[in-house]
Amino acid sequence: MNWLTPGGTSEIRKIIDGKYAAAERVGETGIGIDLFFGGGDYDFRRQADKGHLAELEVFETHPEWFAADVIPEEFTGETYYDKDRRWVGVCLSRFGICYNADVLKRLGLDPPTKWEDLGDPRYFGGIALADPSKSGSVARAFEMLIQQQMHEAMASMKRRPGETNEQLDMRGRSVGWDNGINLIQRIAGNARYFTDSATKIPHDVAQGNAAAGMCVDFYGRTYEEKVKKKDGSTRMRWISPQGGTSLSVDPVAVMRGAPDPEIAQGFVEFLLTKGGQRLWNAKPGTPGGTKYRALRRMPVRKDVYTEESRQYFTDPINPYEHTGGFVYRRELTGKGFKAIQFIIRVMCLDLHDELKDAWGKLSDAGMPERATRVFCDTTLVSYQNAMGDIRRQLGEGSKIETANVAVRLGRYFRQNYKLAGKLAVEGRQ
Repeated sequence: MNWLTPGGTSEIRKIIDGKYAAAERVGETGIGIDLFFGGGDYDFRRQADKGHLAELEVFETHPEWFAADVIPEEFTGETYYDKDRRWVGVCLSRFGICYNADVLKRLGLDPPTKWEDLGDPRYFGGIALADPSKSGSVARAFEMLIQQQMHEAMASMKRRPGETNEQLDMRGRSVGWDNGINLIQRIAGNARYFTDSATKIPHDVAQGNAAAGMCVDFYGRTYEEKVKKKDGSTRMRWISPQGGTSLSVDPVAVMRGAPDPEIAQGFVEFLLTKGGQRLWNAKPGTPGGTKYRALRRMPVRKDVYTEESRQYFTDPINPYEHTGGFVYRRELTGKGFKAIQFIIRVMCLDLHDELKDAWGKLSDAGMPERATRVFCDTTLVSYQNAMGDIRRQLGEGSKIETANVAVRLGRYFRQNYKLAGKLAVEGRQ
């Protein structure tokens, strides 16, 4: 079997789109690829809408597997399979924080428990992040962070005299969005780098090259396993941030015009059998487990979380019973997913040196009010602008127009960061 791994899900999507466009020009139906496997459901939904995915036979051959007590259609606000049967989740994913306990002890920091902890200026230069424009899973982590801030703002918002329910809801969304974007600024200000490879983050954290980072659960747990000592202790830890992440799936799909459709369809069916599901988390050498190392993934099927099966699991918990209380609401930010990627790239990646310089000066000056207010001014990427003009530009505008928007926003944030740093320094003199 030949596994192609050209990059993150966003990079894979670009390759698939390009290959199908080329195939259609010469009248071919396929692109020489059987399966699309892994990543979040966002790119699978987009590929399905473009007609690039074939209908999965497993829905017809095993309809009992798609009952609510086996594979639910939805959970924690996430969709677990396509209603038109073009993709299905095979294992669960949760976004969170990996950290190095030894490094935190040296820095005098308590282990992080929530996203906000990564914005603590004491982490300056110690956070490892990945480029959300290259990795769909990393972008989803940032989206979760923003949504948590929106949920909290909407829950605490008090109605103003004469304010309608719709106005109250929108005000809560806007305030929460601003809080989320500001938190991302702070975390990015602490970042050592933005890598193109999400797997680099837990590696660097485990090696002590970074104190903490944002990563998906199985990356973090895999490195926990790698550096575990004989006594069971490990310097590398992964945690799910309190109330800050949903339980999503990693899907699989058969590509339209697959060279070996029978094998591809059979592989999808195997992944959803009880044996295939137990393989995701069983310890090496145990019944139904791997031979050399644990995969540290959580099965999607509810009915494999039995007491008998879990005695052989590396992570003997039932994730369906430990959700953390977060429910993803697609209507809040789902349509603006690409806008979130775009804003973070312009605001944090393209200007990372300027951002870090301003954040360091603010921290050294004790976060003076005026300078901090300038640093946190994100008016041009407000909730209304992100879900409106920016989203439409990314979806309908030309590449030249989009580049011009990036330049304009970049100039805006560069001026803010420069002024914030200047004010912070002046405030100390």
